[in-house]
Amino acid sequence: MLLTLHIIKIESGDYRAHLMEGAQHLGDYETTSIAEAIRLAAENPLPDLAGFHIWYEHVSIGSVPAGDMRRDPEALARRLVELHALFSNSHSKGFP
Repeated sequence: MLLTLHIIKIESGDYRAHLMEGAQHLGDYETTSIAEAIRLAAENPLPDLAGFHIWYEHVSIGSVPAGDMRRDPEALARRLVELHALFSNSHSKGFP
């Protein structure tokens, strides 16, 4: 099973994570960082959970195995922030 983790920045040091299974909302939680949101999601004890589709606001790093999320959530968080900055800068420069 693959779930969706969608992380939204409320303000610096305050993030809200939404967990979804398809269109079904499973719950929300608050964290102090993107890496913490990833780590907490990966600790989910569902036996058939393979991983997550991970989103940070409007960008995604795709489908990530739960083991990778537990091993290095900081690297995944950095990738999300890099993509977010790349696409936020493109949009602000007048690109669609």
